[in-house]
Amino acid sequence: MKLFRILSRLVFTGSLLLLPSYSVASAKSLPQISGGQSCRKVGEVSGTLTTSFVCTKVGKKLVWRKVIVSQTTTTTTTTLPAVTMSTQVLDLNGFINTYAKSVVTVSCGNVQGSGVSVPFGTGEIITARGFQSMVVTNEHVIYECLTAAGGDVVVNVKYGAVEYVGYAMTYPSWNDVNAGLKPDLAAVYTTALIPQTSYYSSVQPVLGHAVVAVGSAGGVPNVTTRGEIAGVTAAKIITTAPAGHGSSGGALFNNRGQLLGFITSANASLVEVTPITELCKVIFTCTTPIVFTP
Repeated sequence: MKLFRILSRLVFTGSLLLLPSYSVASAKSLPQISGGQSCRKVGEVSGTLTTSFVCTKVGKKLVWRKVIVSQTTTTTTTTLPAVTMSTQVLDLNGFINTYAKSVVTVSCGNVQGSGVSVPFGTGEIITARGFQSMVVTNEHVIYECLTAAGGDVVVNVKYGAVEYVGYAMTYPSWNDVNAGLKPDLAAVYTTALIPQTSYYSSVQPVLGHAVVAVGSAGGVPNVTTRGEIAGVTAAKIITTAPAGHGSSGGALFNNRGQLLGFITSANASLVEVTPITELCKVIFTCTTPIVFTP
């Protein structure tokens, strides 16, 4: 009964035993104490929250008695926010290495822009010339070469640190582009083997979706910026992802790495992008239209 009264002085909260503070006059520290050793004051406690000694009166003697305390540990689980189409990409370097190696530099004379390597079909000319890549760019990037050409329209395609010869073979009338009848796109074929990015199964861009723009702004490859979709029509995407001079023809990706379109022009803080759905109007003869998925 005496031991019960002594132990009842310990305070419990749930299953966690909170030990009362004890006097600094304790004769021994915890490592020196073992059960049965003498102590000086009934009820005095020494130890930790899991192992303690209580000074108890046994007959006429005061001795330490060991008490083992059961402790419940509470685990806190942190729930991370779900990744949605509006979640901004954090690792831009990883994004480039995974999705955007298809973006190259395209130039004609003193005009420099960008381009994106995409999947393409086969044909007699393609096979005969050994073309391994098709780069989609803006027609205005290579306009000077189009007007000056007497035969093949030759432009420069820079992939990595190497410059390759590119041949502009598919493009609309410049008058149709100026009149807004055709998209400002052109296809350049090259023997360089450039990684392709697919234009299939890209999710329909919606206001607020996070996007990544990649181009060769100022001639620097893989200049990468983040933003969001600010406007969408059937023939135009507007984004807040910045794009500097030289990014024309570059790529706009969503945060899943899916190609949405080609950077075409910039106005203040807004950038205009030609959607991939416009490829069928000038680049491909599509039996099945290119469409965004829901």
